[in-house]
Amino acid sequence: MGRPSELEEFLRSQLDEGAKDSSGQFTLSREKALEKLAAYSLQGGQTWVLKVIQAVVVSGAPELVVRQTGTDTEFHFSPPQPWELHQFEAAFYDPEVSPDRSLDHLKRGLWSVSVHNMRPFMLASPGWSQALVWNGKSLQRAAVAERQTVLLAISHRTVYEGKGLPLLRNLEAAAGNAAVLTELRDRAYVCSIPLKLDNRRLDALQACPNYGASKTSFPVYLGFLPGELPELPIPPGTMGEYKPIIAGDSAVSKIFHPSVHMPRRVAVACLITAHLREVQQGKVLVWETYAQQSTLFWVRDGVVVDWEFLKSSPACVSCALFVSAEGLASDLTGLKLARGEAYQQRYQEALGAFKPFLSEAELSLAAMVESQRLSGRVAGGVLLVGALALGFMVPIWGLFLAGGALATMSQSGASARALELNLKRGLELLKSEIRRLRVKPLAPPYEPQKDGP
Repeated sequence: MGRPSELEEFLRSQLDEGAKDSSGQFTLSREKALEKLAAYSLQGGQTWVLKVIQAVVVSGAPELVVRQTGTDTEFHFSPPQPWELHQFEAAFYDPEVSPDRSLDHLKRGLWSVSVHNMRPFMLASPGWSQALVWNGKSLQRAAVAERQTVLLAISHRTVYEGKGLPLLRNLEAAAGNAAVLTELRDRAYVCSIPLKLDNRRLDALQACPNYGASKTSFPVYLGFLPGELPELPIPPGTMGEYKPIIAGDSAVSKIFHPSVHMPRRVAVACLITAHLREVQQGKVLVWETYAQQSTLFWVRDGVVVDWEFLKSSPACVSCALFVSAEGLASDLTGLKLARGEAYQQRYQEALGAFKPFLSEAELSLAAMVESQRLSGRVAGGVLLVGALALGFMVPIWGLFLAGGALATMSQSGASARALELNLKRGLELLKSEIRRLRVKPLAPPYEPQKDGP
């Protein structure tokens, strides 16, 4: 086992030495209010991690490094103006909205994981002589080494889970790490600053689940569209630093059209993606297409806060649109948007920006067709040489093998051409569906009154 983390060492010392002096406490009314907020504000066991991401992004930190250990999840970052110790204490105990947006994001995430789920956390910052540790009831101050960056560590266990079988605790920690990783992959890939998890970059639109680069989804286009909508920050890894964990077939991946340029101000980003997978057919693997619904993702402060399936038929070529949710009304968590007039207006404008881009899209599997043709020619050539050699000894078998060789060469590339035809049909279906897609009018059409009876 590795050396215990700073948070784990404090928790162990607290058990040995007894409770330390509290650095702050709730009033009874605030405690009750905060317990309710912590219990109901964030839905989902790991949603708290999204609020931490938002807090770091809004703080102005240039990057975020996440490390997962056997005892906790650590966040390391360097905001230009770190929070003051007393500032965080006051905000944490205050159930009202904090004027500092980054601090408001942070405390709401920590309420959920600590006040409601009873998991300890430690917060330490450059210039702090002490760290703050949540022990399940209050914030404690603890000695800490001088730090160059902000450290936020969230324990895997609750304050009541310090004992038990080590193997069981390790299994629970592994499950907790996996759940945090899933939440980050599902909704933090739009992070507007470099996001590293154990040295792996996660910040890229190509990391979008179901629409990014994988073994079963192959981006055809990545588009950056201008417009009058609020500016959408593009995840920096999108521009080349992101590497898929599991890359798809290299021949199929060549259908991707790299973006020519990015406008100075991006209103909508989009992925147009082909969906296909290898399946067993007899003794060989063949490619088949499958249908996927198109989706619009709403982004605020570096995470996906909401999404909506486009009202179009699923197809083997689909699209993912990314639009800023800045300025739109939401619930108290900021992770659910109100479906009001402003929402519908922005939804409509995003579709309007995307339609011309989609109408120009094309799809070709030329590289894959050529690869199959080359493989077929090589295989046919080998068979033909064998046929000639066999023909001298057993002419009838030589003729039979030569026929197989010629058939192999003539049919080479046929399956890739058939797959290309299916994908082109899927793209045309997507174009047709998006063209006809309409958002209901925001108000009845104006009809001028007529004079006279």
